Amino acid sequence: MKNLSAQAKGYILITILIGLGLIAWMLAELDWGNYGLFLLAVLGAVAQTLKVEGPNDKTNYSIAWFVYGFAFVQFGSTAALLVIVIAHLVEWIWHKYPWYIQSFNIGAHVISVFLAGLTFEWISGETRVLDLNGAIGLVTANLIFIVANHFLVGIVVTLARGQSFAESGIFGFSTLFLDFTILSMGGVTALIWFYNPFASFLNILPLYLLYNALRVPALEHQLADSRQ
Repeated sequence: MKNLSAQAKGYILITILIGLGLIAWMLAELDWGNYGLFLLAVLGAVAQTLKVEGPNDKTNYSIAWFVYGFAFVQFGSTAALLVIVIAHLVEWIWHKYPWYIQSFNIGAHVISVFLAGLTFEWISGETRVLDLNGAIGLVTANLIFIVANHFLVGIVVTLARGQSFAESGIFGFSTLFLDFTILSMGGVTALIWFYNPFASFLNILPLYLLYNALRVPALEHQLADSRQ
């Protein structure tokens, strides 16, 4: 972190502190007796650890977004926050990232899910049924989640590397669309779960194919490098 500019350091620390404050505040209201939530946290941790590299070293894809979307719809934004924090802590331990990088990632995700939760409650009135307000609320909340997260990351990339959003690819259409799609798949699976848990597994099966498809850009990039 010593090589970063003062602006980058300040931005990272502010994001971390806001994230810590939201974690302390939101988790104080969590139902810790919900054991299904901890199962989701385990699944999220596995998925986050096995994230896939993108077509370059600045992007990556993760099917953990599916778990986050499921937790958000099934148990609410506070529950999704817990799943996100545990998943990133496990990823931190596994990959041994520098403390400020993963702390920032956690803070950015926490802020994003908090904003998404506020958006969903404002539009849908906290309903979790398949009505128009619920559908609009879910789609909008997912968009807020994705855009806020990418925006926060894009700012730190700009401050730390001097790259614009276009240069870093943070707001590339394919990256945004993939994250939104995976997050929405998790949310839709949770909606199906309300009515028939067994039927929801039909929406989980495509994840295996999607995971393998996400590996293709990285493999093509590696192949191109090997030929140079």
